[in-house]
Amino acid sequence: MNLTRHREIMRACLLLPFIVIAQRCPAGQDQTGGKTAAHSETGSIAISPQFESAGPFSEGLAAVQMGKKEDGKWGYIDKAGKFVIDPQFDYAEGFSEGLAAVRSGDEKTGKWGFIDRTGKFAIAPQWDHAARFSGGFSIVRIGDIVTGKERVIDKRGSYVSDLEAGVMLPCENGMALVGINVSWDDRGVNRHFGFVDKSGKYVIDAKFDDAFCFSEGTAAVRIGDAERGQWGFIDSTGNFVIDRQWGGAYVFKDGMATVAKAGGLAKKWGVIDRTGQIIVPLEFPEPLSFHDGLALEPNTTHKWVTDQQGITRVQSETDYSFVDKNGTRSIGLQWKSAFSFSQGLAAVMTGDFPTGQWGYVDQKGRYVVEPQYRDARPFSEGMAAVRIGDEKTAKWGYIAR
Repeated sequence: MNLTRHREIMRACLLLPFIVIAQRCPAGQDQTGGKTAAHSETGSIAISPQFESAGPFSEGLAAVQMGKKEDGKWGYIDKAGKFVIDPQFDYAEGFSEGLAAVRSGDEKTGKWGFIDRTGKFAIAPQWDHAARFSGGFSIVRIGDIVTGKERVIDKRGSYVSDLEAGVMLPCENGMALVGINVSWDDRGVNRHFGFVDKSGKYVIDAKFDDAFCFSEGTAAVRIGDAERGQWGFIDSTGNFVIDRQWGGAYVFKDGMATVAKAGGLAKKWGVIDRTGQIIVPLEFPEPLSFHDGLALEPNTTHKWVTDQQGITRVQSETDYSFVDKNGTRSIGLQWKSAFSFSQGLAAVMTGDFPTGQWGYVDQKGRYVVEPQYRDARPFSEGMAAVRIGDEKTAKWGYIAR
């Protein structure tokens, strides 16, 4: 994925916590809730495997697919496994703020709109992509993923501004982050970023080469290009409260922000506090995002291997671990794939693809649900989607927390 698209994805993920896109958001999501009333034993089958695909529960409903993966239809079930909205959509996301984004038509030509909990369209399909609502707003796209224009709509389906040549994202402090399209190159769109108030008047001029929304009173901004530019943090007046010095940066959360050492694309990531002091050393290959006190961190190694035909090539292997807020790998490198913690457990895979098995560990790295599934997803609202069966017959169901 090019760096420009990665920044756009991260920006969307930070604004809309449950966006589901082609590339997985770099951080899992914490969920509240616990054991279900009907299923009290963690790992017990709550809804039998019967779905071709299955999403997480949100607002009491989960989007699931029936039929073949290529042309099956999506609908919504409740926690008893009963369809409350019959399968009829070509793709469907989870509910957020009473609405769910769904697609009518195929991936290339289909249009996205929003349904209510009865399954009726509250906002007619008209966009080439639509994200879940957060804070009363959704990001929609007109056009393809590379050259398309992103806009923000309210729950009536109306655009919140007249800005067409860029993107506008509402921030938590009443301002909106505005990205003005400047030019295009082989890596995508180049934008200048600034902040406007509710009337659309610039409070902070569009003078930054990249930026995130305000969070906990500050906004991460970059001056300079993606390779050599430097990130710092500004306050609501546009003044730097943490000087430009980082090669990468994300927003503050719980008084901490993930930053990278400046210098090239091979960045090393760590964490700073509100004063800009480093509290987790800048030595990790990927950004750290903490959930339940731990951050999922991949570690990739490379080695030269020679195959039976005598051809030598580089082979890469990635293992996953969890890092605590002191920067210590509290759970060692032992899994080939994993999700962030959610509801006190993390889905992890032991073994290699495609035969590895998934289970769930607690914050000590102990298995609470032994590896046994072909695939698995994080817990949400007391349920987790798991894939059960052999390679040809496997279906998705749900287990209880």
